Amino acid sequence: MESLRADIRRLLRSASGASRSPAVFLMGETGTGKGLIASLLHRKGPRAGHPFVDVNCAAIPETLLESELFGFERGAFTGAHHAKPGLFQVAHTGTIFLDEVGLLGEPLQAKLLKVIEGRAVRRLGGTRSEPADVWVISATNSDLRAAIAEHRFREDLYHRLAVVPLSLPPLRARGEDVLLLAEHFLTRICADYGLEPLTLSEDARRCLLGHPWPGNVRELANAVERAALMCDASRITAAMLDLRRAPTTSPAPVAHARTVAAETGSLDEAIRAHLESVLAQNGGNISRTAAALGMARNTLRSRIRRLGLIPTGQDAAPRVGIDRIAAPRAVDTGAGGAGESRVSLAEEAARPAASPSSTAHDLVRWERRRVTVLRTEMLDGESTDDVTPAANLFLASAIEKVQSFGGRVEEVSRNAIEAVFGVEPVDDAARRAALAALAIRMTVARAERAAVPRVALRVVIHTSAVLIGHAAGTARVDRESKLRMTRTLDGLSCTGTEDPIVVTAATAAFLGRRFVLEPVGGARVGEECYRLIGHKT
Repeated sequence: MESLRADIRRLLRSASGASRSPAVFLMGETGTGKGLIASLLHRKGPRAGHPFVDVNCAAIPETLLESELFGFERGAFTGAHHAKPGLFQVAHTGTIFLDEVGLLGEPLQAKLLKVIEGRAVRRLGGTRSEPADVWVISATNSDLRAAIAEHRFREDLYHRLAVVPLSLPPLRARGEDVLLLAEHFLTRICADYGLEPLTLSEDARRCLLGHPWPGNVRELANAVERAALMCDASRITAAMLDLRRAPTTSPAPVAHARTVAAETGSLDEAIRAHLESVLAQNGGNISRTAAALGMARNTLRSRIRRLGLIPTGQDAAPRVGIDRIAAPRAVDTGAGGAGESRVSLAEEAARPAASPSSTAHDLVRWERRRVTVLRTEMLDGESTDDVTPAANLFLASAIEKVQSFGGRVEEVSRNAIEAVFGVEPVDDAARRAALAALAIRMTVARAERAAVPRVALRVVIHTSAVLIGHAAGTARVDRESKLRMTRTLDGLSCTGTEDPIVVTAATAAFLGRRFVLEPVGGARVGEECYRLIGHKT
């Protein structure tokens, strides 16, 4: 880490007097802080007083990437009712950060190379070039040299982007830095939420040092936030951190990745093997795998496609909440050798050791349990069905917070998610949902402080006793119960209040001791609801 700091200092010194800032290429695992380094370089660099545009290439649908990056003229395509500048033009005289640049398709790579070399951009449907003088900082967590060898990434573009390459170490390799970062996050979280100062117990510190941190700094920040908000004492213990380790029967992800990389020489192959391992541990479930890896589901999906991990049903559209990924498995061909077939990891995980036909006779087991459902939506005022980059980033952040507090995402739309807490037994489902809502609101507030355009947010929460069905190793809310809860959430969303977080009376009954609540006026008898103001200190 010290060598990285020295490299950054040298880069900033050399860039301060230069007429053109050298392109910087950040390499590191997901969650190592590449975005933070890019922001730091901009704030401390020669273009600090100019725009900083953060572009997550994985968060923008491939069909929209070109128009988002380079802009378009009116009439350039169906729906282009007015001209729009691209993000390179928005960043003119400033800095543009291209995260997950390795996911760009070949046609877009060619146009990006031309823009970087010519320092000018021509919009879709346009006939003239416009200046785009930007400092380009890009990042990836994949091996672009391997991608070049496999003709998936242009070598000339790589050399344009990687004038100054910087490698960010994973958190597990940073030793005592874990504790420094944890204390930094803890201080910030207490200040942001108005909590009394908290400290880490000795067993919590040992736990932090011993955890492998597959999600790196992002996972650490979420773990500290969750523990601080759930803490009822003045010290956070190891139990409060609730750090889930991978099963002891599975190989350690880091060692496994190193072994594969050594054998094949390709980091992509190591990442592929690691993804297969984590997918297997999570029954092929996309949401749980993304949470375990500390990344957004969109990023995980993009990586799965790029690395050739094929969704069950091949090109079938994935279903929200029950996504499964197929993985290769050796099968007996009957000729003394092994053939390759594709089987569902979910089926593999659920298959019993007994008779193969035994699952066909398993009955659905039902139980009644109290759960809390949360819906969070971005009120962007648009009526189109287009998926916007802002909405994608908002959804990824909201999903991350929901999963951090033990919730399960059930539904996803263009600008909203619906999640349930308590389907898998957890303590205080209503409290966890409320804390997830506060964390989502805080994420939006922090983004606004960083000069990101404001997001109009609404979160609605309801608690109810429902039937839970257990079948094929999966727990699901009864359909009729789910429809009733959805109707209740629809009613909350239509209350007309502009408060970001609104809860029903049924949920408020479980929150009053720990949260500040205010009644919403004008509600009909039997439909009372409350504003969730914050956490009691």
